[in-house]
Amino acid sequence: MEKVIGILGGMGPLATVDLFKRIVLKTPAKKDQDHPRIIIYNNPKIPDRTAYILGKGENPLPELIDSAKKLEKWGADFIIMPCNTAHYFADEIQKAIKIPLINMIEETASYVEALGVKRVGILATTGTIVSGIYQKALKKRGIEALIPSEKDQEKS
Repeated sequence: MEKVIGILGGMGPLATVDLFKRIVLKTPAKKDQDHPRIIIYNNPKIPDRTAYILGKGENPLPELIDSAKKLEKWGADFIIMPCNTAHYFADEIQKAIKIPLINMIEETASYVEALGVKRVGILATTGTIVSGIYQKALKKRGIEALIPSEKDQEKS
């Protein structure tokens, strides 16, 4: 049976739109009915992930878990999240639901490993950089993560 994709979005609403568009464009569909079923929960009320990671904001985890549980209840077979920084909370979200949360950080690191790349530059939000999520995922695969200096990070 065809799986239903759940998208936990709204953390950068345009990232959610971009992900949905990519899925539609990459699906080899000849007609509308050939596309996958997708449930999008665009929740822009999730507290800022970077602010929390930097110790300056509200914890987004309760809202992330609530959003994931809604997608599960509505019939999603698995969940994807287009927000890199939100993956800092991926393990805790996964513990709270019964369906898989696809971790794009781990998937990216696995892909880079399969390419045989040994050094990777990371351009991301300050929250993503400070959290170390990409650095950890890459390191456990023997890949060096190159990150901008604090000065260069502030320029972006």
